[in-house]
Amino acid sequence: MRCGWVARRGAVVILAWALAANGWLAGAASAAWVESLVMPGEVVAKHARVEQQCGKCHERFDKNAQDGLCLSCHTDVAADLAAKIGFHGREPSVLGRACRNCHTEHKGRDADIVHFDRQTFEHRSADMMLRGAHAKVACVKCHKPDKRFREALPLCNDCHGHNDPHQASLGSSCDHCHDESEWKSVRFDHATAFALEGRHRTVKCEGCHVTKRYKPTATTCVACHERHDKHHGHVGKECASCHTPRAWAQTKFDHARDAHFALLGAHVKVSCESCHKNGVAKGQTPTTCIGCHSSKDAHQGQFGHACETCHAVADWRRPTFQHDRDTRYPLRGQHAEVRCTDCHRGDLHAERLATSCNSCHRDDDVHRGRQGAHCESCHDERGWGRDVLFDHDTTKLKLSGAHARVACKQCHLAPSMKDVGHACLDCHRTADVHRGKLGTGCGGCHSDVAWRPAKAATPTLQ
Repeated sequence: MRCGWVARRGAVVILAWALAANGWLAGAASAAWVESLVMPGEVVAKHARVEQQCGKCHERFDKNAQDGLCLSCHTDVAADLAAKIGFHGREPSVLGRACRNCHTEHKGRDADIVHFDRQTFEHRSADMMLRGAHAKVACVKCHKPDKRFREALPLCNDCHGHNDPHQASLGSSCDHCHDESEWKSVRFDHATAFALEGRHRTVKCEGCHVTKRYKPTATTCVACHERHDKHHGHVGKECASCHTPRAWAQTKFDHARDAHFALLGAHVKVSCESCHKNGVAKGQTPTTCIGCHSSKDAHQGQFGHACETCHAVADWRRPTFQHDRDTRYPLRGQHAEVRCTDCHRGDLHAERLATSCNSCHRDDDVHRGRQGAHCESCHDERGWGRDVLFDHDTTKLKLSGAHARVACKQCHLAPSMKDVGHACLDCHRTADVHRGKLGTGCGGCHSDVAWRPAKAATPTLQ
């Protein structure tokens, strides 16, 4: 039958050319009519409207022009080839080949000229690689039956927009933060917008992005933590100058450098609120000891306000002031045990105490001032009443025997120590049993070791 159909078609062609040669058929109409007579078969249904217009797909005597005619109708494919996108612009096995090599026409209305096999098609030849969870999705989930394959939209929101928790506030480039392997795992580099450090790393996105809208979001500390501000705004909004996200309670504020007040000793352990009342850190916080500790001043202000002169922040109860080192009056003997307030009764810094013995002990002077103000000539701080430094041997009367045990006041009754006689009768006249009959040379018979018995000697009258 095939041979018969070919023979009949050949006869028709010969007849057509004969008619044309004799003028029965002329011009373009004759050529088109002849071409339709030699058409090898019907075209597919989608090309049926141009079936009688052979020039739409064929250039006479030029097969190489056929691709251009195809692309003049299939402009979307032409655009893919030019941009090197889509299946026709990416697939190596297609590039450089003529359209007719894959898409053979004139096979009938129901012929398959696409030759697309869903089972073997490699999606890498398309504009969208199937990765992660996408590789397991059925084709119909993205490629709708009433749409061409190329019409499948490539953006995440095109398919997942109805599940977008951000409500399109972040745009359509979901792949900036998410990938196809696990949608809930976010790979957004937060450092590009706001570096997450310390405890910020463990905060859920919703902790800062309450409405799940990410832009715009404030990046200042006070924007999120204002309700937690213990300073109530008194120290401004630059929280990062003192605090870090690693541990908010541990400040990086250098009190010595930034406040010009070094925290030493017991001050290191004091909470900020103890000095900075109501969270006010600047302008209202004193830097003097008395500024904070006036209510605990045991001296009740009588020593002035320069507490650091005597005390240290390490241990307030142990004065650092050393009288021997820091003054011209070293404390020795019983002076070392005397309380400060026994001598210093006024402003410690304004008051200048005299250093003579009488300046403090005038009321205790048993001599009533008769011996002058140089008490240290005879006394020292070790024992004022017990030990006398005065060496009686340096005088005209050396004390020996019973005289060495006699109290000074028994002999020195005169206003001055120097107004005392040296003869025995100067002190013992009332005790002279001889009534002066034997003269004043008592030493001739008596000694100061033991007044009785007398010496065996001949009295000498004087």
